[in-house]
Formats: sequence, C-alpha cells, structure tokens
Amino acid sequence: MAQPNREQLIELVTREVCRILGEPDAPASDPSGLPKALAAGSPDALPAPVRKKYRFLGMESYTGPESITGFEAVFLTSLSLTELSDIAQGRDTRPVPCAVIAALMEGVPVYLAQSALAWRKKKARMSPGFYQLLEGHVRALQHFGVLLLDGGTASTGEGRKFAPGADLPDGVITEAMAHALAEKSTEPILLVKKGTVLTPSARDVFLHAGIEIRIV
Repeated sequence: MAQPNREQLIELVTREVCRILGEPDAPASDPSGLPKALAAGSPDALPAPVRKKYRFLGMESYTGPESITGFEAVFLTSLSLTELSDIAQGRDTRPVPCAVIAALMEGVPVYLAQSALAWRKKKARMSPGFYQLLEGHVRALQHFGVLLLDGGTASTGEGRKFAPGADLPDGVITEAMAHALAEKSTEPILLVKKGTVLTPSARDVFLHAGIEIRIV
C-alpha cells in the first residue's frame, strides 16, 4: 500500500486531533496555496511538472460524490483490475470508481498515469485476448474523457501518425513491422495514411495487441 505524503499526513493528524477534542474537522493548513487534487495511489508516481501544480490528497479525503467539486483534478496512479473494469462499465460501488465517475459527471478532469497500467509490462507473456480486454477498458476510459498521462503531457488516445516511406517503408505493413510497431506503441490507436496496406497477419498482430487501426 502506498505511503501517504506529507500533506496527507498533516491532514490525517489534524482530523485525529479534532476528533479527540470533539471539535469539527478543521482543514489542514496549506502554505503552498496550490489547488487540491485527489490522488488514487501515490502522487510520487506522477511526472515532476504535474506534482508541482497541485496539493494532493488521498482517497480518505473523498467523502462522496458531492465532495468531488472541491478538487481541481483527479489523478489515478494505481488501479486494481476490478477498479479499472468498474470505471469502464460505469459501476460506482467502490471508492475509486465512485470518485472517477463523480468527476466525469461534474466535469472535473481525470488523469490516468502510466503507473496505473502495470499489466503493460507483462505484455510479452500475457494472454493476447486478456491484454486486449484490459486495453479495451483503457480505451473506454479515454472515450469518457479520461486523459492518459505520458511524461507530464496528457493524451486523448488519438494515437500517433506513421507515414509510409518513413516508419512504413513502401506503404506496406507486414507482420514483422506490425510486431515492431506494437512493441513501441504506448497508444491504443495507430493512425495510418490512406492507401497504406496491412497484410492479414499484420492486422492479427494489432488485434491481439489491443491496438485499433485508424485510416486518416
């Protein structure tokens, strides 16, 4: 389980002192003046430029759908497969999916960090069908408006464009090329120019990798 950061510890201690004294909860002091962000998982997994922009609070600060408007953003740095599935299917029976769904309904930005997609590190040995299922859940989240964080920038999942003659020699993607592209890709969508030819075996590679081919 991720350890709370300094701000989370301050808030937890303040709440406990107020509880012992029988006083209403008092907000923790915030010398930084930064906007609050809700973090599911450790904020330390986020890129440095992102960490500098917010004061991160843990899931214990989320008290229900009505409290989500108190946060400027929601960051997901750790997700169980159950939580991922629940969000993708709109189930709000657990705290993290409930917070994400509430944020999406209230227009609060939700960011998904690469650290939450731990299964991608096992891609080479995973069942292709199961990998595709998980990537399908990620695509569903992106379709809902969740932004995928990559090195401090946010991606909507529109993929990268590979031009024939450069990344795609002669405008033909063979099975070997498809394997190479799938290995390098961090996006669920691959954009290719109109007229590019994909061999049937190449299409199978992308299908099993959970990558959608989009002609532009």
